[in-house]
Amino acid sequence: MRCAAPALPTPRASDARGPGHHGDGGPDLRTTVAHLATSSLGTPDEATWGIYAPAIARWELLIGRPVPAPTQPGQHGKPVLAPPFVEWLMGLPAHWVTDPTLDLPRTGALRVLGNGVVPAQAATALRLLLCRHR
Repeated sequence: MRCAAPALPTPRASDARGPGHHGDGGPDLRTTVAHLATSSLGTPDEATWGIYAPAIARWELLIGRPVPAPTQPGQHGKPVLAPPFVEWLMGLPAHWVTDPTLDLPRTGALRVLGNGVVPAQAATALRLLLCRHR
């Protein structure tokens, strides 16, 4: 059996309230991306993404969109989790939740994303369930 490459933590609504740890003791998404250098759109490199560079590069190819910056400046100048990055991680179309015409604050967008469904994951679950009944 082949081991999966390290993946970024799953986005959660609680990520909007600040860095910290999830119940399993691991860092949450916001804490993880705070440690990553903010990069402009483009091909990820190991200096920017560290051990996550191969996963980021694969996801860019799979969804056909370059990775957005994982953080943005917060109210006090410190980096905070960027909703477009979470949207990208979930494989949603660009601006699905972050469209400026929706006028959602950053925390609102993160809450919506954190309570959302990853379409590819839902499709896989449905396929697995349907295969059992064939």
